Order: sequence, then structure tokens, then C-alpha cells
Amino acid sequence: MSKRKKGGNHLGVVIGITVVLVAVFVAFAVYAWIYLFREDSQAATQAVYDAYVDDVTNGNYGQIYSLVHEDIQATVDEETVTARYTNIFNGISAENITFTLLESREGEDDEGWYYRYQMTVDTPAGTLDNTYTMQICRDSQREYKIMWSSNLIFPQLDDTDTVRVNTLEAKRGTIYDVNGNILACDGEGASVGLVPGKMSETTRDEDIAALAELLEVSVDYINEQLSAQWVTDDVFVPIRSIAADNQDLIDQVIQISGVMVNSTSAREYPYGATLAHLTGYVQAISAEELETMADQGYDSNSIVGKSGLEQIYESYLRGTEGCEILILNSDGSVKETLGYQAAVDGQDVHLTIDTNLCQILYEQLGDDNGLAVAMNMKTGAILSLVSTPSYNPNEFVAGITNSSWEALSSDEDLPLYNRYTSTWVPGSSFKPITAAIGLDNGTIDPDEVSPSNGLSWQKDSSWGDLFVTTLETYGDVTLQKALAYSDNIYFAQQTLNMGRQAFIDGLTKVGFGESLPFAMSLGTSSYGSLEESSDEVMLANSGYGQGEMLVNPIHLASMYSAFMNDGNMLLPYLVTNSEELGQEAVTPGTYWKTNVFSAQSAQIVNEDLRTVISEGTGTQALSAGVTLAGKTGTAEIKDSQDDTNGTALGWFVAYEIDNTDDPILILMMVEDVLDRDGSHYVVPKVAEAFTQYRSGTD
Repeated sequence: MSKRKKGGNHLGVVIGITVVLVAVFVAFAVYAWIYLFREDSQAATQAVYDAYVDDVTNGNYGQIYSLVHEDIQATVDEETVTARYTNIFNGISAENITFTLLESREGEDDEGWYYRYQMTVDTPAGTLDNTYTMQICRDSQREYKIMWSSNLIFPQLDDTDTVRVNTLEAKRGTIYDVNGNILACDGEGASVGLVPGKMSETTRDEDIAALAELLEVSVDYINEQLSAQWVTDDVFVPIRSIAADNQDLIDQVIQISGVMVNSTSAREYPYGATLAHLTGYVQAISAEELETMADQGYDSNSIVGKSGLEQIYESYLRGTEGCEILILNSDGSVKETLGYQAAVDGQDVHLTIDTNLCQILYEQLGDDNGLAVAMNMKTGAILSLVSTPSYNPNEFVAGITNSSWEALSSDEDLPLYNRYTSTWVPGSSFKPITAAIGLDNGTIDPDEVSPSNGLSWQKDSSWGDLFVTTLETYGDVTLQKALAYSDNIYFAQQTLNMGRQAFIDGLTKVGFGESLPFAMSLGTSSYGSLEESSDEVMLANSGYGQGEMLVNPIHLASMYSAFMNDGNMLLPYLVTNSEELGQEAVTPGTYWKTNVFSAQSAQIVNEDLRTVISEGTGTQALSAGVTLAGKTGTAEIKDSQDDTNGTALGWFVAYEIDNTDDPILILMMVEDVLDRDGSHYVVPKVAEAFTQYRSGTD
């Protein structure tokens, strides 16, 4: 019996151990199953999360719906979800979308998994940075899917909400003259349109045809506008914008039944044609421009500077548009502002220009083809820049009509051409420069007296039938008299005396072949093939501003400034706040070139130019009411000395020689003066400009 009892105890131990082992195994198996299941579910939900991140960051919005739980799909269709992402993210111009996973955790019971993450999106309204929680649960097919709602786009966004993007317009900078007068600003244009309910039923077709002809649009275009879905009988339907100052056209269109003319915002140029080449104009951006400028914040609705200062300072004048991104409730009220970037208004441009003087000079030029430049002879400030004929920049802003554009672009007088930025044959207006070069070289003696050469001269018979001619004799010849009476022969001889290289060296010192630093791009003064040529006649002709000499008017004004500044050439400047516009600031009185002439040579020429006015070719300017020094010039434009079909440019450059405070120089050039007494046609115009400007009358 004792043996049997011992065996029973052993069996009990075995059973006990077995029970324990089974319990441990079961516990381990359960734990392992739970662990492995959890690991499997985490990996599966992570894959869903990763797929969502990939679709959003890559703009694959059409694939998101396949990740959405069937319970959600029962309430919203694929098209709605795809459109929701597409419209919102495209609408806010979303870029650089990034996700950062903050936490993943398993939910209670059948809640699945929760993924908390941060999403940042770059937009025009700034970077949007939000924290989200995504729930991922099993569906009936035991697949993990997203419990989607609109708050996965933005946490604040409910399914009935909408997102609106508002562009905050930047005010374009204003262009001012030296006295604060406005040359270009955001002003008013005119919008011509129709009110359908006020149109005559009996003459409707005729009225539309008449309006189409006046506005230079098609009848079909007008009918398309009138047929738009939003049009009702009492709304204004815009057809075309026109310049607010186009009163003739406005008077015609308002005679048509149903036509209204409303004010609209538009760029405005109060001085119109007077300063058109200076201000330029803005216009709707072209498709070609948009291709290269889209990355600078421009879009198809942008306006852009097309010419003049509007184009030159476009990047500063335009400013930077702002943006706000709003969530709207179903009733249209603002629920929340997601992002806000304030607009930055454009920079103003402040000029040295005096519009009063510009208007005076524009009126003096009248119907002539020509230019006028005015500059302060102590500071270099440009007071006037006028080119004629001109055009109305306001007409371009709204979109110039085909007929107006054709008239301007085919006009042989070239109203779109900016004459003062170009280069011209200077003729005798260049003789003072030659005189100063010769004085510095020692080849011109201001006290030398020589007999008259008559009205024509050639160096020797090697010139053949080529002669230098002048218009009048005046007795014995001196530098002073040669300038006063504009003696071509004297300056031809003196240029030959100093020699080709000395003359070219002198031209180089005053800036020939260099770009004059200026707000506007200027043509470079040049002397053609003079350096390569051995032609003595060309050298002789160059000395009195003919040959192949070409000079920019603003550069010529700078050269003349050396006569009042001890041989130093002023740097002409146009903008007073250039530093704010990304350019180097110009201090009034800055020299562009120093010591281009000796102080003594400059003084001699300065006094001799006084004689031009007191007794020489510029005596018509004695009526100016101020004491002037200056030089006339008639530049011949012809193919040969015998050419009878050529033309001539009339020049007059004059400045207030005794004014030590704010002396001004006025330079004027008029084309086609051959049969109008040459430069003598121009002198009275400049004299009258001085009179009006200094007396305060116009």
C-alpha cells in the first residue's frame, strides 16, 4: 500500500506541473497572439497613413477616396472628396506640403488606431501649420480604412464649410514730380456697358452694332456678354474699358439706348501726352510676359509696366499682393481665418522733374518733331524731358483700340519714339566741346587772330570737290567770333591742327563710348569710324559736329555743365529716392567726369558762349529776360554734300550764365528745319520757355 501511495503522489505532481505549464503556454500564446495582432494592425494602419500622406503631398487627390472607410463612403461620394481636396489645395496655391507624425496609438475596443500628426502648407497667405488626428478602423472586409471628414483637410473645417481665398490688392506706387505733382497714380477709368432692361426692343440689334463699331469689338462679343448666366435685366454688363479722358467717345456711346458709363479703377496719367515717354504706361500682362514672370507673383489678371518709368521701376512700383484664407460657414459668414498675409504697397518714385517747365517746353515744341531737356547746372537735376510728337498713355491702360494702335504705329512722325533717349547728329551745338578740347591741347589760342577764309575752304586739292562751308563772314577770325558766328571752317581747321588722336582722346574724356549712368537707358554718344579712318575730311567735319558724330541730348547737357563747373561734368539724375529703388543714391552736384577740361579752358568757352547770345547766332534769345550763354546748331542730314533731298536738325542749348543759385540749362532740338531757317527756328522757343518759367507764367 505504501508503494501505491507514493505513485499517486507522483502523478499528482505531474498533473500539477502540466496544468501550470498549460496555463503558462496558454498565457504566452494569448500574449503572443495579442502582440502579433497589435503589431500587424499597427503596420497595416501605418501603411494607410503613409498612403494618405503620399497622395496629399503629391497631389494625387483622386486616390484618397480608396482609403476612406465604407461607412463614410456611404455618406459622401468619390467625386465630392476628390473635388474637396482639389479645389481647396489648388485654390490656396498649396506648395511644399509636409507631414510630421507626432504619435500613433491604439484605440479602445473597436476604435482602431489614432494617428496624430502635423501638416504644414506654404500658401500666399503664409505657412499654414495645423495638428490633426486621423482615425483608422477595420471595415467589413477586415481592411483598415480612414474615418474621413473635412477636418483632415483643415482641423477647423466641417463638411458644410467652404474655403475662400481673397487677394488683397497692393496699391501701385505713385510717381511724383519735384513739387509733389502726381505724374502717375491709381485713379479712375471708364467702363462702358449695357443694362439689358434699359435697351430698346425695337432697335436692339442696331444699337448693339453701333456700340460694337464705336468700341471696336464684335457684335458676337457683346451678345456673349449679355448672355452670361449671371445677367439680369437690371444689372450693368461691362463691355469695354476706355480712358476716362476720352470724352468724345463717351459722348457718342451714351447716345445709344441702354448704354451706361461707370467709373472703374485704373492707372491714371494726369499730364497725358506731355510726359508719356517719361512715365510710360501699364497694361494687362501678355501671355508671353506671363511665361517669364509667373514665378514673380504675376498671374493672368496682373497689370505690368510696358514702357518708361512704369517699366523701369515695375518691381518697386507694383508692390506685393496680400492674401487671406478664410473658412466660411454654410451661411457665408466667416468662421475662421486660416492664414493672412498683408499687402505691401508699391514704392513711390520721386523725380526731379518740374511739370510746369515740361508743359511749357511741350507747348513750345507744338506740332514739331523734336525734344527738350532741362537740367540744373549746379546739381545735375533733370527738370524736363519732353519728346514730340507724343501719345496719350491713358488710352493704353484700358487696352488701346485697333484703329488707334494702327494710327500710332504707322505714323511716319513716330509718336511712340522717345527722342531724348536716342542719339543725334549735334551739328554746331558741339563746337564748344571741340573748342575746350583744343584749348586743353594747346592747339587753339584764344587770343589768336587770323584772316577770314571766306564761305568755303578745303585743306588742299586732295579733297577734290569737297569743301567745308560756313554761312557768313565776319572779318578777322578768333575763337570767340568763331563760336559767336558758328564758323564751320574755323573748327574744321582747328580739329585738323590738333590731330585725330588728340581729338578722340578729348571725346573719350567727356564720355564718348560710355553709357551715362541714368535712370533711363540712353543711347551712347559715338564718333563712328573716325578712329579707324584716315579720312581728313571726316575728321574736319567731326570737329563741328558732323561726320559720323552722334550725341545723346542728356549727355550733351552734361558736357555743357563743365563750362560752369571748372571743367567737371555733372552727373544728370532724375530720381531723388533712388536708394529706395535699389539704385545708388545720387548726391546733388555729383560729377560724372572730373577735369575733362581745365578750369581755364572751361571759363574761356563759358564767356565766349555769352557772346553767342549777345552778338552772334543766338541774339533772338536776348528776349528771354535772363542773361544766357549758349550755342546754336544746324545739323545737316544728307548723303553727300550735293544731296538736295536731305534735312536738318535745329539745335539750341542755352543756360543762365549769371545765376549762381539754381541756373538751368534748356536744350531743344527740332527736326526738319532746313526750310525753316535752321536753328533760328528753335532759338525763340527756348527763349520763350525761359521767360515763362522764370516769370511764373504759362
